[in-house]
Amino acid sequence: MKNFLRFSSLTFAFVFLCNLAFSQNSKIEVYIQSTGVVTIEDDGEMLTFDASTDDAEQENDAVDTPFDDDIDAGWEGAPEDQNILTAGLRFRDIYIPKGATIDSAFIIVNSHEGKDAEDVAKITINAEAADSAYTFDEANFNDTKLLTDRPMTSASVLWTVDEPWELWGYYSTPDIKDLVQEVVDRGGWKMGNAIAFYLQGEDQGPSDVDNAREFEAYENIADPADGGDGQNHPERRPKLVVYYTADTYTYASYIQSTGVVTIEDDGEMLTFDASTDDAEQENDAVDTPFDDDIDAGWEGAPEDQNTLTAGLRFRNVTVPQGAMIESAYIIVNSHEGKDAEDIAKITITAEATDSAYTFDEANFNDTYLLTDRPMTSASVLWTVDEPWGLWEFYQTPDLADVVQEVVDRSGWKSGNAIAFILAGEDQGPSDVDNAREFEAYENIADPADGGDGQNHPERRAQLFIHYKVGPTSIFTRTPAGTLRAYPNPAKDQLTVELKKDAAATIELLDITGKVVLSQNTNNRISTLNISNVAKGIYIIKAVQESQTLLQKMIIE
Repeated sequence: MKNFLRFSSLTFAFVFLCNLAFSQNSKIEVYIQSTGVVTIEDDGEMLTFDASTDDAEQENDAVDTPFDDDIDAGWEGAPEDQNILTAGLRFRDIYIPKGATIDSAFIIVNSHEGKDAEDVAKITINAEAADSAYTFDEANFNDTKLLTDRPMTSASVLWTVDEPWELWGYYSTPDIKDLVQEVVDRGGWKMGNAIAFYLQGEDQGPSDVDNAREFEAYENIADPADGGDGQNHPERRPKLVVYYTADTYTYASYIQSTGVVTIEDDGEMLTFDASTDDAEQENDAVDTPFDDDIDAGWEGAPEDQNTLTAGLRFRNVTVPQGAMIESAYIIVNSHEGKDAEDIAKITITAEATDSAYTFDEANFNDTYLLTDRPMTSASVLWTVDEPWGLWEFYQTPDLADVVQEVVDRSGWKSGNAIAFILAGEDQGPSDVDNAREFEAYENIADPADGGDGQNHPERRAQLFIHYKVGPTSIFTRTPAGTLRAYPNPAKDQLTVELKKDAAATIELLDITGKVVLSQNTNNRISTLNISNVAKGIYIIKAVQESQTLLQKMIIE
């Protein structure tokens, strides 16, 4: 048995080393996103629609229409009307880790007009040389602040478009990996930042054809005059695709819009961008679908006792099936200040389904409640016993086991949706609200509370998942609560905590499988002296009651 254990350790360490040396390729896809609802006048008619200031167009040295249904780049060569066209495309929420190697990257656009091959457009693509690019709103893109005034990467790519384009066909830029690499290598780059790209035309001289290409903007409309249906098509927005290599990957996403709604409020018709991906249930009843906050926990007033359950659904979770989830958590932004005595006991599970449905009227109503959905066997108790300030960020405990159960499902696919259920419990009558309130997608900073009356997209609930792919994922993740080794990274002294007091062997292995330290114990908590151990990456291995537990450890 001893020789077998040593062989198992060596095998694990070898596979672990291979994972460090030969990381896997990961992919992100990000569309141009909404920046809010706007109302404009068009031929005397007031139009309200969902819009984005993350795409923009400049004609020579002038700002073009901000909410047009198309974006142009290249050269308009008619002798009487010659114009250099520059397009700006900003992509938010780029969750690429610092130090990643960009393997390839490109932008996909959908044509707004058919073009012949002779309409040759010479377009130079740069990225903005900034840690996180600003959007193209009026404050940052106007008659004095142009796209071409922004700092550009030294890397650039010439896109000579000399092929015919069909109406509403998809077309890709050349590989722009060097541009992305230059941005993510910046000292101030952080995961979740924004990258803006600039597609600059050039003076190609007088021409009988338009040496320009037109593609769909965020506000695209399939014009009936062109045979379209008069509808917006979100799949036709510009999209950034990046393949990259890193040791550990991170998925992160906010609750997202599910469309514009119009409701009546005190006799007034209100139109706003909304989401059915967050929801609240009070006892066995559906709460207001488009409130500015979401509650979870328990309302304990003797005359009005309510168990509160929240649902948070995150779409396009780009974690591959079988990935090893290292950690996961949800960050919320408080909607109301709370004292420490407002203790909320919230059990967090995920929906036990391959891809969770949204909480629209069809799937969340008086018959279909949040608590009726199938739940994962894994759960986490979040005992919130700390004071909360107003509009501050707070984090759940680690939800790795909950997420792991979902991505291990046979029907799970990268890009599916995960819904988390945050269920309160009956804590008995209380003089305080044992509930916590956090910002919904439709959050409004109420002026009565000192706010500005505006929606704040950064305050939506956000999910983070840190995971590994490749050889490491063939190992079963150590169950939560069975092995803890801390601090990590460690120096001089290392504490190993097991599930119970029972005979166990603890070993520290280097990446070749060699046992550096070994200690027998009968205690749940043991201390190892590592003051003479060289810096590096190690594996903590503990064998207790025929169960082998493993954890990566860094010693510095």
